[in-house]
Amino acid sequence: MPWTSQRDKPGLVAQRQYPEAIAEKQIAEEIPLSWRSDSLLWGYVTKYYLKGSGAGFVVPPYAAYWERIWGATPVEDLPRYKELYAFTPYIKACIDVTVNLAISNGFELEGGDDAVREWLLDWCDGHNILQTLRIIATDMLVFGGGMFEICREDGQAPEEWWLKPLDPVNMRVRRDAYGQVIGYVQLLTMPPVVFTPQNIVHVRWGAKSWWYEFNYGISLLRPLLKIQALIDQFENDMATIIHCYTKPMLWIQAGRPDQPFGDTQLNQLMQAFSQRGVATDVFTRGDVNVKPLTSLTRDIKVDYWLSYLYQQRSAVLGVPKIFLAEDLGGTNRATADIVMQEYCARLRMLQTLIGENIETDLFAQLVETKFGKGVEVPHIAWKPVWEPTLDLKAKYIGELVQLGIILPSEAKPPLGYSEQPSEEAIQAAKLLPPPRGPVKGLMAPSSEETEGIPAGD
Repeated sequence: MPWTSQRDKPGLVAQRQYPEAIAEKQIAEEIPLSWRSDSLLWGYVTKYYLKGSGAGFVVPPYAAYWERIWGATPVEDLPRYKELYAFTPYIKACIDVTVNLAISNGFELEGGDDAVREWLLDWCDGHNILQTLRIIATDMLVFGGGMFEICREDGQAPEEWWLKPLDPVNMRVRRDAYGQVIGYVQLLTMPPVVFTPQNIVHVRWGAKSWWYEFNYGISLLRPLLKIQALIDQFENDMATIIHCYTKPMLWIQAGRPDQPFGDTQLNQLMQAFSQRGVATDVFTRGDVNVKPLTSLTRDIKVDYWLSYLYQQRSAVLGVPKIFLAEDLGGTNRATADIVMQEYCARLRMLQTLIGENIETDLFAQLVETKFGKGVEVPHIAWKPVWEPTLDLKAKYIGELVQLGIILPSEAKPPLGYSEQPSEEAIQAAKLLPPPRGPVKGLMAPSSEETEGIPAGD
């Protein structure tokens, strides 16, 4: 269905955006004028109400007045998510693997006019859109949503537009009480930078129907906040224990009951032992008995606890162990196939969320500006996450042909051959010389066919 018909369709749609004229009117009337207040807190209903938007509220009207100007306030510690991704190797590796598998193979376009598809593919290649999508996919998983700005000037040709990823930590969604997006605001300067909905492409991960998650999505790392904190605490404790074993605590008894150490001798002894390093010896005069103190942690069984924490973390991130160079631990083929199917389903969901937003928020504006209204927008078809080698494909496709499941003509495109040879290829084949001598699988030429051919040929 063309984008224009979806846009003009009445009724409530998910993540409905304000028309650009209304969004610019709101900016002109409210944002620049010293962020003035409205004595009628329910004024948004009569002033910016969209007919057919539905009567159900997403946030209370009093809170929506604030959010319409300053944006919805996050209820999460977004810098903490950035820290987890930047400084936790396992989390970073899992997110990078997921993003690379989902994005790196690229996509093709289906539907619409051939000229539109070709122009869009050239535009995407010229603007290195896969690099932008890698950034957006990473932000989606880390923060719950990724945003990039469509940068352009009035009257500028779409070939000159460019994309700019924005840090979700400093971006806020300006919305009304119905959850509809009226724009975006970037809180890096004062006054803040405001955007219309048409200038921002916002892709959300795990969006829900409640409060903050409705317009921002949910970070993949949210369930790991406590689990990762316990893992970090365990690692710090183990580092302390190991350090104690390299320089263990000592119980030192100086002197005898009948000849105790004086204060001067005792201070010198304390100084000598306190300054000792790892793998060093200390020599003293007099009667000194040294006994190492056994750590109480030596007999504590921590394998089950650490295994539980790692299992919880792996369940959330969902990356199979084979991608992280971990020991598979006797996993059989059937279990591995199920794990891969579930992981590929996650990858396809990530691709679908990104593709749908790119089609409706970016491609639709490009096509309308370049080709006019009413032109169908092509759809994104992601390439397979895993592509078997040619010899493997030829083997199982050949078996399907032999069993009569598919026709030979259907087997050609997956192997890289065209289903119907071009006229040029047919003419070129006719100009090739006939085979000389017997060919395996073919009848040998008759004497009439070989008449006049020298014996040496």
